[in-house]
Amino acid sequence: MHKIIGIALLLLANINSYSQAPTVGLLKTDTSLAEYYTLFSPERNNHVYLINNCGEKLNEWTFSEFPGATCYLLNNGNLLRAGKDSLEIRDWNNNLIWSYAMDLNGYRQHHDIEPLPNGNILCLLTDRYTKAEAIAMGRDSNRIDAEFKLDKLIELQPQGTNGANLIWEWKYADHFIQDFDSTKANFGIVENHPELLDINYKTTHNSDYTHANGIDYNATLDQIIISARHLSEIHIIDHSTSSAEAASHMGGNSGKGGDFLWRWGNPAVYRQGTPSDQKLIGQHDSKWVEDGYLDAGKISVFNNDNDSNVHYSSVHLINPSIVNGQYSMANNMYLPSSYDWSFSGTVLGDTLFENRKSGAHSLPNGNFMVCQTSIGQFFEVDKSGNVLWVYKNPSGTSIAAQGSTNTNLNVVFRAEKYPSTHPAFIGKNMLSMGLIEDSNTLSDTCISVGINEQDFSLSFGIANPSTNGIIQFNSNYQFDRIELYHSNGQLIKKINHFNGNQIKISQELSGLYFLKVYANKQVGIKKVMFLK
Repeated sequence: MHKIIGIALLLLANINSYSQAPTVGLLKTDTSLAEYYTLFSPERNNHVYLINNCGEKLNEWTFSEFPGATCYLLNNGNLLRAGKDSLEIRDWNNNLIWSYAMDLNGYRQHHDIEPLPNGNILCLLTDRYTKAEAIAMGRDSNRIDAEFKLDKLIELQPQGTNGANLIWEWKYADHFIQDFDSTKANFGIVENHPELLDINYKTTHNSDYTHANGIDYNATLDQIIISARHLSEIHIIDHSTSSAEAASHMGGNSGKGGDFLWRWGNPAVYRQGTPSDQKLIGQHDSKWVEDGYLDAGKISVFNNDNDSNVHYSSVHLINPSIVNGQYSMANNMYLPSSYDWSFSGTVLGDTLFENRKSGAHSLPNGNFMVCQTSIGQFFEVDKSGNVLWVYKNPSGTSIAAQGSTNTNLNVVFRAEKYPSTHPAFIGKNMLSMGLIEDSNTLSDTCISVGINEQDFSLSFGIANPSTNGIIQFNSNYQFDRIELYHSNGQLIKKINHFNGNQIKISQELSGLYFLKVYANKQVGIKKVMFLK
């Protein structure tokens, strides 16, 4: 199969004599990193960027509105993005393929979407009810403001260039229980029904009860996981149901309709456990670890911990217990009783703490990609707690200059990191297009070049940076061919049958280039920084 492979090599060139440590863009990297590409959409503009491990831009898309709030690469290389009022799909070259006006069609999408294997799109929506409707459901009238907001999910099937069919729907409102008023709907014994949501669980959020902020789909199980921030819980539901079954308590593969199959993080919501059993506080971005990954089947989550006094956040891996297709419980609480793995350390000397938004997900090798929303920073951490890679988004209301500590509202809701072997990159030019910011000394000493699969065992040395348009080798070399590329992928110079220790290019060259050499069916590549 024709694959795209990224090769990352950190050079040891000493450039401290003419530059300072970066404040935006790539802030830390490590030679042990596998090659991944990071996708992110800044909240304060309409751009989407794809970067490599060196912080170099590989692609950029421009959408019609600010994000609302996530985006995902599809297997064919197209990009699906939620805007403030619409959904859009653009191809690799930024051509608009499909657009759907969510607001005009009566849907108030927020936070997250999820592309499904069948080409449909799962959307998270606000579901509004009047005070009278909430009371009829069994809500305590003292715990209602002017309106009662819940969440629901819909599945849309794109049609043509701007249409969509509603395929499936699920609502929290169909799965309540209450013991407040026996004359109202949903009356029962809350403790006996962990598969249902107590409509009167006491929170500080009377009007925005569930506030879901993330969804994920597991194709193997045909199930959906939802992160409900204001309940400090994550919920799993059955997706194999019809819409009618999803509104009931029967049907689907589980036989439980749209009721919860599993819930975790705060058992007090279903009146179980003690305060010490609460494991999540205001969390975001619950996701299954994908099949084929090191921790496949487990669940990752970013735990904001925003309502406690500890002032630190954490990233967790959770391993649910499933026996004969059923999620296990102990002492009337869903398992597990604690985390499978956790990280709550420091990143570049600062304690990890985000009181709102943010996210995390597992990578194929077991490492974690974490997004810190408020400072627009992403980092990769391994299972031992070592932070291997850090990048700070320079793109906000404007592009922050290197050295600036004013990043111009560079917040990013989430960032997705994809392995270089992802199908989206097959047949694509993955050469660097340069940096988003104006300069970055750490990126200058790092090589990450996406090309067709080749053997990169050929080693050679050059002086870096290069001056006066001359590439100086550290020894005399014989190469079958030499190619010099601009960072945008343009071939600048090609030399066949080279024998020597230097190449004279042009004194006008300035900036970042790539030198690729061939000999004995082997290939070598290095980054060259030309200084005038």
